[in-house]
Amino acid sequence: MVEPKISNRLHGRHFGQSPQAYERFRPGYPREALDICVHAAPGPRVADIGAGTGKLSVALRDRGLDVTAVDPDTSALEHNPCRSLVGTAENIPLPAGSVDLVTFAQSWHWVDAEVTVTECARVLTPGGVVAILINQLDVSHEWVMRIARIIHAGDVYRPEWRPNLGDPFGEVEAHVSTFTQKLTFDDLVGLASTRSYWLRSGQHQRDRIVNNLRDYLFTENPMGETLQLPYVCLTYVAMLNA
Repeated sequence: MVEPKISNRLHGRHFGQSPQAYERFRPGYPREALDICVHAAPGPRVADIGAGTGKLSVALRDRGLDVTAVDPDTSALEHNPCRSLVGTAENIPLPAGSVDLVTFAQSWHWVDAEVTVTECARVLTPGGVVAILINQLDVSHEWVMRIARIIHAGDVYRPEWRPNLGDPFGEVEAHVSTFTQKLTFDDLVGLASTRSYWLRSGQHQRDRIVNNLRDYLFTENPMGETLQLPYVCLTYVAMLNA
């Protein structure tokens, strides 16, 4: 898979149109992935890039880390209870050597990777770590693949994929965690409403998504009042070279 080079300055602000929906319907991150981040960090200072409403920021803060949330979207940051700064991955508004851990949760695919790697190396203390977390639907299940296609869930990263962090960083360690999210049909529609395809679409396209979900889950493949939607969390960590 080719790593997209799309700046979060161009597309990251879409999600501020529905920060409440994003906070309510997107899943958090599994304990295993959070443990990896906490244990990898050489100190407590964290810059959570593309932090949005704080799905990861709050989880790390609750584990005792000192989190600064960074995002270009002020409306999303208003819902993030951590200390926040307006900025992008390509221009992190923090001094050199000021953090121990830089995290990207659902935001790496928006960045210019080459510029972002340089910025991460600048703001990290010696021995600091980058952690990239990606929650995605577990499309190894046929019915989940069908839902993903209906809601236009986007690219799926294969477990063998690695982010290209280049010379400033050492070997990228990869970890895979699985979990489920309990959803009603209305919750699933809410989840669809947080996807970039929905946010770019008109009412006709949105109605088609809802109708296709309804036909699939109530007629073609009935699944009851609630479903346990399987996810995979891919976690990648790498240390800044000395």
